[in-house]
Amino acid sequence: MQFQFSFKHMESSDAVTGYAKEKLKAEIQKFVNKPVDCHLTFSVDKHKHTAHCSFNGGDGFMFQVEHTCTDMYGSIDHMVDKLEVQLRRQKEKIKDHKNRKSPKKVGFNGKDRDFEAAEIDAEDILKYEQARRRIAG
Repeated sequence: MQFQFSFKHMESSDAVTGYAKEKLKAEIQKFVNKPVDCHLTFSVDKHKHTAHCSFNGGDGFMFQVEHTCTDMYGSIDHMVDKLEVQLRRQKEKIKDHKNRKSPKKVGFNGKDRDFEAAEIDAEDILKYEQARRRIAG
């Protein structure tokens, strides 16, 4: 994981960079196991503290997440939460890319039917066999 930090209209702070790095590492390691490049930009405009993250994943996907708050640490927390949602969505998309669903059980009349729950009577089997013989000839 590579991190790059930029500061706009504020002094660079080791506390902010360390906090953001630890929060991002904890979330990224849950979802990504390939090389990652993160560029974080912290900016202050009057009372608005903005944290912006440009995230490039090793699988070829890119996310940009931003949050503005009255506190820089709060902005980082919300930004990481937004990134977590996007990473989870991306992982699910990769995991379920074939969109497989369980096979549907369909009865003879075309309606859904649960075959395990249906009781089979000997009379039904005899009727089925007689009908099959009539059709066969």
